[in-house]
Amino acid sequence: MKPTALRLLLPCLLALSPASAATSAASAPAAPAALAATAASPDTAPALIADRQAMQAPANVALTGWVGQRILGSETNRLVKVDVDRMLEGYRKRPGRQSWEGEHIGKWLHAATLAWAHSGDPALRAKIDSAVVELLKTQLEDGYLGTYIPARYWSGFDVWSHKYNLIGLLTYMRHTGNVQPLEACRRIGDLLYNTFGDENGKRDITKSGWHAGMASSSVLEPMALLHRLTGEKRYLDFCEYIVRSWEQPDGPKIISTLLATGRVDQVGNAKAYEMLSCLLGVLELYRTNHDPRLLTATLNAWKDIHENRLYLTGAASSRELFRDDHELPNTNNVGETCVTVTWLQFNAQLLRLTGEARFAEELERVVLNQLLGAQNPSCDAWGYYVEMEGRKPYSSALTGNCCLSSGPRGVALIPTFATSTDADGAVVNLYEAGTAKLALRDGTAVTLATDTRYPADGRIRISVTPSAPATFALKLRIPEWSAGAPLRINGTATKVSPGADGYVALRRAWKAGDTVELDLTMQPRVLIGEHTNVGKAAFLYGPLVLAADDAFLPSGATSLRPLVLPSADLQKTGFTVEPATGKFLTWPGAQVFRIEAGARETTGATTSVVPQTIRLVPFADAGGFGSHYKIWLTLASALAPNISIEGLGAASGRSGAAPAAALAINDGDLNSTTTASSGATAGEQWFSVSFARPLDLRRVAFVHGFNLTQRGWFDTSAGKPVVYVQRRIGGAWEKIGELADYPATTATEGAIFKRELKGQLDVTTGDIERVSQSQTFSLALSKPETAVAVRVAGMPSSGEKTDNHAVSCAELQVFVR
Repeated sequence: MKPTALRLLLPCLLALSPASAATSAASAPAAPAALAATAASPDTAPALIADRQAMQAPANVALTGWVGQRILGSETNRLVKVDVDRMLEGYRKRPGRQSWEGEHIGKWLHAATLAWAHSGDPALRAKIDSAVVELLKTQLEDGYLGTYIPARYWSGFDVWSHKYNLIGLLTYMRHTGNVQPLEACRRIGDLLYNTFGDENGKRDITKSGWHAGMASSSVLEPMALLHRLTGEKRYLDFCEYIVRSWEQPDGPKIISTLLATGRVDQVGNAKAYEMLSCLLGVLELYRTNHDPRLLTATLNAWKDIHENRLYLTGAASSRELFRDDHELPNTNNVGETCVTVTWLQFNAQLLRLTGEARFAEELERVVLNQLLGAQNPSCDAWGYYVEMEGRKPYSSALTGNCCLSSGPRGVALIPTFATSTDADGAVVNLYEAGTAKLALRDGTAVTLATDTRYPADGRIRISVTPSAPATFALKLRIPEWSAGAPLRINGTATKVSPGADGYVALRRAWKAGDTVELDLTMQPRVLIGEHTNVGKAAFLYGPLVLAADDAFLPSGATSLRPLVLPSADLQKTGFTVEPATGKFLTWPGAQVFRIEAGARETTGATTSVVPQTIRLVPFADAGGFGSHYKIWLTLASALAPNISIEGLGAASGRSGAAPAAALAINDGDLNSTTTASSGATAGEQWFSVSFARPLDLRRVAFVHGFNLTQRGWFDTSAGKPVVYVQRRIGGAWEKIGELADYPATTATEGAIFKRELKGQLDVTTGDIERVSQSQTFSLALSKPETAVAVRVAGMPSSGEKTDNHAVSCAELQVFVR
């Protein structure tokens, strides 16, 4: 069974060309009686700006390779199993458990509807229908459809939840053919229009939500869609009010800043997810009112992110914000999945509007690396922050995890842009095995059947079957990483150069049985690190970013930290492609990549590099089964003569979390931390590092970690932090000195550690954002001390919160020279 595709021009949610809305309503599963399907109409107020590329109905594109497997897994292992009652809990019994709980049902409706439109699964359709019925029951008479109590209306993430409810319901109407929820959407629109505005007596929308008002004003996107669907001018007026509100003295100044400086880190409070959400709305408004400033502002934002604020994997944001140019640490809450999905939507929107291959290039990068890397291989859980190294924090519980509902939206959108159409013919954006049934703008029906093992192999064969012989262009995207791409049509070599839009256009008279063969150059590449990754290197293979994974460490090796790369010369690394086995055989084409690396090994005061064969895996699978991973490997040529020795870290009160403590305390990264807490009792707290064999220690350094709002340092009022060593495993701890250069502090006063950063807020607590100080305090030893472990201990601080004493550590470093 296949669903109805409506000719409603809706968001980056998905935009259909008129020709793609051809599936029969009679084939859709029956809706419940409470949602009897009614006829749908085209937009009453069509967009003034037509899309260059028409995204496709999910039913028209069946992907059957690696990506297709992940799409199907998202539906069957996540979306169809979600507890709808849990998502509706905050609506049925207001308020919800936390401030943005209301977003989940709208996000789920968006993703689940697109997934059903792709598969036609009747069980998922029934669940969607039931969820819509139950959600609409909770709408109040005045149109309110949020999770807040009246005293808290229009604060925090209240408008935000209404935004996602509109997105979910508009998507549902479009793909099921059932427009009964339209009245509920109108009531939301009217409520927002009557509540917010610059007229006397109305609220200021930028003061009704978090992050300089960008959270609440991101409702711009579905309100622009609601205007086009209904033709109601007041909804358009509301959208234009939002853009005006941004330019108030204390507004986020989205458009003016992007036009003047082009820097996203200077917009509002630089919160990436909310800002990109606003920019999606800007593009929908641009389609509606054709204001060229809006497109220019968004293209400036894209250029800035692409050039200055984008990770190798297609992730963006560090601790949920756009930071300074190239400030892209590998750890410390980077790679938020909500940002990943919204960046994907942003590129899909710009691809639709411009038809330029550079946006499809970014879609491939983010899909094959960061998006699939945030989804666990079993497809039932997602990571919140999916960093460039560490352990992926997969979760399947809704509590507090906004990314758990965002990730499936990104996956469900993939079929809409993998293959598309434009004025010249058909366009291939992503190479994946499968079939696309397209309707060209002249009405010609064309089926493209792709046979490939990409991205495991660069050989791609596309069978072209028009309904009748026809002349049109088949446009192919040649990835920027491919050193040439031989093309053959029906076995005959063809040379074609990319056009102004970046695509190679094969224009000819096509008939059933014609084939196109494409050979992309799937060669490994070594990328030398810059900025935060100076002295390191990363491996890529075709479109894939690779990572070392400790599941593949040789026998006896326990950590990735000692790994070094003896040479950046690809030939000297012995790079070899091998078929994956065991749990890493996540799809039939799965591969691993063998290289010759090395490991630092220290005995006494001597450190050497020992050859070590390791295997890399695609970032999408790295850490997929609970292991640690890292993309950037240290070059042996960059090793400092006096580098901190790797050891296993631990912290008081953290005995059950030794792996996390080890990663934070002794990982060489000043941005990753661990905390030792003693609650209301101000008992001594400690951090330690132990070694595989006795070492001759020359210096011990303690690096301060995060401020936990108003605490996180040692209280030195009774003495400086003490350094201890353990001479043998299980032996007594002996004092060898103290951190004499540690500043004078008390339990409540640690002024040297109280530096706020841009006045930003912690997104989960509302407290001033935790700040990594990275101050280092050392004990230099007059003679070597032989030890198997070292510990730094002292009294924790409490600030004004005397019921929660804590101290934070970024690194406990030990040196043998």
